[in-house]
Amino acid sequence: MSELQQSYRHLPKHFYSDVLPEPAIDSRLIDFNPDIIETLNLTWDEKTLHEMTAGKLTSKQPQPIAQKYTGHQFGYYNPDLGDGRGMLLGDIQTDTGRYDLHLKGAGQTPYSRRGDGRAVLRSSVREYLIGEALHYLDVPSSRCLSLCHSPEPVRRERFEDRATYIRVAKTHIRFGHFEWLAELGSRQDFYKLADFVIESVYPQLQSLPAGDKYVELLKTIVENTAKLIAKWQAVGFCHGVMNSDNMSVAGETFDFGPFAFLDDFQIHYICNHSDTEGRYAYSQQPNIGLWNCQVLAQAFLTIIDQKHIQPILDTYVTTYNRTYLNHMGAKFGLDQIQETQREFIGNSLILMDQSQIDFHQFFHKLSRLNPSNPESFYQFVGHSKAWRNWCAEYIEHAQENPHADSLKQSNLIRTQTAKFVLRNGILQRIIEQCEKGDYELLKQTREWLKTPFEPAGELVEHFPEFLQPPAGNEKAIALSCSS
Repeated sequence: MSELQQSYRHLPKHFYSDVLPEPAIDSRLIDFNPDIIETLNLTWDEKTLHEMTAGKLTSKQPQPIAQKYTGHQFGYYNPDLGDGRGMLLGDIQTDTGRYDLHLKGAGQTPYSRRGDGRAVLRSSVREYLIGEALHYLDVPSSRCLSLCHSPEPVRRERFEDRATYIRVAKTHIRFGHFEWLAELGSRQDFYKLADFVIESVYPQLQSLPAGDKYVELLKTIVENTAKLIAKWQAVGFCHGVMNSDNMSVAGETFDFGPFAFLDDFQIHYICNHSDTEGRYAYSQQPNIGLWNCQVLAQAFLTIIDQKHIQPILDTYVTTYNRTYLNHMGAKFGLDQIQETQREFIGNSLILMDQSQIDFHQFFHKLSRLNPSNPESFYQFVGHSKAWRNWCAEYIEHAQENPHADSLKQSNLIRTQTAKFVLRNGILQRIIEQCEKGDYELLKQTREWLKTPFEPAGELVEHFPEFLQPPAGNEKAIALSCSS
């Protein structure tokens, strides 16, 4: 059995505060993830799992802590951040690495900033399922071990039921941790945190000479961030709140709020109605990823030389472009991207935006395109001159591929395009069921998300609408940060 420990306590005491959860009253363990239990090699029975998720800890478990960090929120530095509605229960060492367990919605901490430190069922269900959705789309993400529902009222835009859940991630160290230490000007503490990240997340860097180790740490974080955001773009995922305190040094999707998968393709889609200027719009995510890496690199000047910064930031651009084009090329059935095809992909997205075409359905239709008889494809995109010209150009590009074969191209598109997408309309339906005390659809969906490219028979038979574009009133739903 894996033992829960609190490795973060090896760092200086001012890095965290001791906290205790506020147990959820009359809670029910409404679901848990067997796959994560297996990954963590846990032998906890259901009663133990329920109690831990509800915040009812025993003396046998490590003392929880709330981490201190800062960060840039919507471009402005905020020195008053930290774990405000969550606490680190500890970490577990497994054969595949170390994992943090974090209890969310557990009540107030010294960093709650007058907030209640609780989570509501609505946002908890969303995070519980989106981690699974991204994971099975091969997008690195934190995931959830377990979820509890309590009838305690929590005030947000309205009164809602409380929930608590345990989040699992490679680390809960954020860009904002390093920003905080740079602001303090503590070089010794900065080294300690960097060494801790290397030990716990990137142990392959431990053998490097001291002069190279921290440069490579920053470079690795930057590269992993670029790869992550390229994958977001390719699957049509919008995070919504890419503040630097929401960026994990492990390159995992982290701290979910008003996220969304695209419906009709909108290049500048904004999923967060609090984002009035579109800082975190879909089109801006790659640039904001770089901006956050620039902030992190500025903090790393505490321990590395200025000459390393620009070359490392340049790797963000090259890594992002390479990863994005590889994924998007495959999505178009082009397995080896040529220089002329880069512009074609960009122009394709512009045309999709202008035509208000569903992002995911477009590629399903493309996978069935018959070059000799594209009429059914035109019925989907429209019979405009622009789409006819596009279709002719696409066929030409496809034939330029060294391994041009319509069947291979069709199969390649299908391997990159999910049939089951966790759209916000689907999530809202699940939330409404959970609020009524019916958790069956939540549990089924967690299972269905394991096979997004080949939907389960039960999903196809009983919920075919989940595989179709949403109705007009369910499209492009904008959500708040409380989501």
